[in-house]
Amino acid sequence: MNFLSHYYYTQSTTNPYYTLGAVLPDLFRNHHHEWKFHEIDIVPDDEDMTWLLKGWLLHIEVDRIFHSSTPFADHTSHLRKKLVHVFTQPPKRPFFLAHIGYELILDALLIQSKYLDAHQFYQQLSKCDATVLDRFMTQLGIQNTEGFHKFLKSFIDSRYLVGYNRPKSLVYAMDQIGRRVWVEKFTEFETRNAMEAVDSTMKELDPAFIDVFHWVEKRLHLV
Repeated sequence: MNFLSHYYYTQSTTNPYYTLGAVLPDLFRNHHHEWKFHEIDIVPDDEDMTWLLKGWLLHIEVDRIFHSSTPFADHTSHLRKKLVHVFTQPPKRPFFLAHIGYELILDALLIQSKYLDAHQFYQQLSKCDATVLDRFMTQLGIQNTEGFHKFLKSFIDSRYLVGYNRPKSLVYAMDQIGRRVWVEKFTEFETRNAMEAVDSTMKELDPAFIDVFHWVEKRLHLV
């Protein structure tokens, strides 16, 4: 799941460190592709770090359940069948883009259907003290914490997720994410037709898209 989809599960708990922890694994990977921590051994030294760890563990569990779900398999397959006619030349991979696209679509539909407030998501992140995150990262063995703090500030200041409610924005994000794997940007043909595929999928999924969130929620043990 993408950032706002993870926030969906923490928004009823007002602790900002819970929200930050729930998106921290993805923030780490966006900042540095090698920052992948599959197993962590964190000993919280105060309540704030305890909530940060709870959010992190929630993220891992949500992704595990979501990626093994029938809705994820069905809807990524459906979107992939559209994208194979758009991205016909390697290295661009329709399956990879369908995975990303479906997760971005879920974020967009959460905003459109007012299941969450993207502005509030950023407000939660901005309340977190950098020293708490520093202690967390130090226990993970991360040395250059300053670089990540700059990245996080830019992420919060940009508030780009607020605009994740239109096919154009989602396809732009798909292009940017894809170019971490391959260099070539989307062509005009690919951009135009990917927008049509995303737009039609959004319309097909709404309003039943929320069912996957309920499906995951039933299998979670939330705080």
